[in-house]
Amino acid sequence: MIPSPKQHHRFCVVPLMRPSFGTTGWTLFTLLLLAIAPSGCSISSQFQQNLEVHAHLSAARTAPVGSMTTDSGGLVTPLDFDDMGLSESSLSVGTRIQLDHGPLRFLIDSIETSSSSVGFFSGAFGGADLPAGDYGAEVDIVDYRILMAFPLTAAARGEEGILDTRLLAGLDMTAIRINLVNTSDSAVFAEFDELAPAPVLGLQSKLEIAPSWNLEGILTVLPLSEITGYDAKCIDGSIRIEWEADPQWNIFAGVRDHSIQLSRTADGRLIELDLALELVEFGVIFRF
Repeated sequence: MIPSPKQHHRFCVVPLMRPSFGTTGWTLFTLLLLAIAPSGCSISSQFQQNLEVHAHLSAARTAPVGSMTTDSGGLVTPLDFDDMGLSESSLSVGTRIQLDHGPLRFLIDSIETSSSSVGFFSGAFGGADLPAGDYGAEVDIVDYRILMAFPLTAAARGEEGILDTRLLAGLDMTAIRINLVNTSDSAVFAEFDELAPAPVLGLQSKLEIAPSWNLEGILTVLPLSEITGYDAKCIDGSIRIEWEADPQWNIFAGVRDHSIQLSRTADGRLIELDLALELVEFGVIFRF
């Protein structure tokens, strides 16, 4: 239980801002999607093929960059990740599960990063007002995507060709937690905690550039913000080069950039978040 505020700003807490369809709901949705995908593909005889599973595992150097601003009565207080020392890169693990069943493809991937530092801060942070002082700052960001891929080219349909291009549609979910704790008095703290789901569209394309060598690119965007009224922008782009070292596994290296912008209101204050994850990754793809 979060303690009640005392006098002299002893406890400063930003209310947790979560959508009504929380983490449990998204987990159940993911499991349901995995359960119905193979059976849904078997409706037509052209889908009567074996299910192919590709497991991608990578080690990545990941760095969060960006800022969070709080508008308190016209006075805007920024929290810049770089100024607070939160933009240092760290080693993390990236995963992707790719299910191919006939011409259809399903993808689930995730990336994450954590960073901590100590720096000076003073002013509004979310729904709280923090006194001047040194604060231990922590940021945790996790991004999940659940995507369905539809073939656009002959190679994507299993025919002859060197360019496999597919239309992507699905959900991108970014979980963000930013925490500030006063180094002199741990009872003075504030936290921003948000889960931001976004419907996305995109393209996945793989080009055979030489025998056993492929170049893959994925781009997803949130195109419906004006239509849905969802006050967010989300762009994710990646490119990687793959070498087929063995029929059962590949080696790859690549880069990825995940950017998100959010606007929220806490205690009547406008909070704007503009951040990005920058990754350099190296990994292995296993086929089952």
